[in-house]
Amino acid sequence: MLSTRFIHAVHSYRFLTAQQIAQLHQTNVSTTQSILDRLADGGLVAAVRRPVLDDTQPDTVYALAQRGANQVAADLGVDRGLVRWRKYHNYVGLPFVEHHLATNDVRIALTVGAGTLGYTLEEWRYEVPIREDVDDPDTGVPPLKFRPDAYIQLSIGPRRLHFFLEVDMATETHARFAQKIRRYLAYKEERLFRYRFGGTAFRMLTAATTTTRVRSLKRVAEGEGARRVFWFAGLGDIAPETIGDPVWSLAGEDEKASLIGRRVARAA
Repeated sequence: MLSTRFIHAVHSYRFLTAQQIAQLHQTNVSTTQSILDRLADGGLVAAVRRPVLDDTQPDTVYALAQRGANQVAADLGVDRGLVRWRKYHNYVGLPFVEHHLATNDVRIALTVGAGTLGYTLEEWRYEVPIREDVDDPDTGVPPLKFRPDAYIQLSIGPRRLHFFLEVDMATETHARFAQKIRRYLAYKEERLFRYRFGGTAFRMLTAATTTTRVRSLKRVAEGEGARRVFWFAGLGDIAPETIGDPVWSLAGEDEKASLIGRRVARAA
């Protein structure tokens, strides 16, 4: 049933708008909204209001509620304690919600676009803490620490592609972003990725709010010595129907690329 799928979606994604849920499940928005209203009235999902300046933006975000968490546990046949949800998880600041929704836009684009491109989103993990016994390039004090917004694994036939995702909401200074790039470079040079994630290589994806921001972050990364492992795109260019298009700019190169790595167009 759609209602059950919606409950599991808000559990997995934490925060979703009605439009995102409709896109994820390929339903029309009015039907999706009607089902969400019923679920909210029944205490299965929580309808969280958020202030918006643009009337075209949704002013309600959906999250899991107590009865929904109980249903998820029952559906999965697991102890309720294993459903990692508590009521306070829904009480977070607006910047966190906005960032998480933007991150989920990327996840939905990958999930829905998988079938048309012939790949499968095998794994998605939010905010993976990475701590390794490597000297931090800035402080010189081990261990190296950073926390990507997500770790992603895609399957294309026998191939496995691994990504770290950083979603930039234009709230971070260039100096802070440069520090982040240096840490990724140090992690890459130590070749520790294979032992933790089982892959031979990874790409770092940065999704930013505007084209101008994309260009500036790409320049910052290149100034730190980043090259084609580091990919940049605008959030508005990442959608299910464009996920295979050449919308990604690679550090150190003028060409754009599709996510599967086939370069087909020159950057403007």
